[in-house]
Amino acid sequence: MKKYNYFFYFFLFILISSCSEKNDKNIEKSIQNAIERFPQLKTTKKTFGNDYKLVKSVKNGEFDFEIQLFSEPDSIKDNQQIIVLINSKKECSSIPFFNNKYKDYWEFPFDKPIKNVCKIASTFKVELNNALSIFPEPKNPRKDKNVKYEVVNEMLQSLLITKELEEKDSLLIYRTIISNSNIPREVSDSAFVRLRKNYEKMKREWHPEDFIINYNCYFDRRNARIYQLNYNEKTKGFDVKSYRQDWGFTPLNL
Repeated sequence: MKKYNYFFYFFLFILISSCSEKNDKNIEKSIQNAIERFPQLKTTKKTFGNDYKLVKSVKNGEFDFEIQLFSEPDSIKDNQQIIVLINSKKECSSIPFFNNKYKDYWEFPFDKPIKNVCKIASTFKVELNNALSIFPEPKNPRKDKNVKYEVVNEMLQSLLITKELEEKDSLLIYRTIISNSNIPREVSDSAFVRLRKNYEKMKREWHPEDFIINYNCYFDRRNARIYQLNYNEKTKGFDVKSYRQDWGFTPLNL
């Protein structure tokens, strides 16, 4: 009897190892495809070898999906990141998670592109909705939970650890500025003007009647961004606005 148990656990181990290896290959392929589509993800400008390492992983048992955050090494200046979505069938899709230097990708309002920075042939809004296509729409929208919304909420709350903003956070929004040495120097006064304009713009859509999200702004302090997302049930996709909360700062070299 013990002999049969041994073979059972042995084959179970082989099966689990095989599934894990297949899943790793799917993730690797998804990341590789993203790098090939967006060469700007390769900060080192070398061949398309994958230098991205897993930083964080979040699993959702109720809806059986996983979200992973990959990043280039911290030793690389101006390093980039990629978010990988994995559905219950272990299908993968990747979202380029560029830094704030690529202003056109984030579609920052009241801002201008940085000279000599290559434009991205897409936007965060487009890439997010494309990546979410691996998840099904609810069969009964009025009763069933929307998996795409759950994925985005998990990405914002658990993976990126953002703060959901409310009216009481107004001072936090237009007085919190984060220095960033990876973008050209800015005049601090003009940066604070931009933050105030950001706040005035986002608060107009804080409680949208046609969307399912009430407080819909999330502060990502680590990346110095605020995301405003509304799920549009008519288009079956997210309307996304991003606001830059940083200030181009050049440190003095003594």
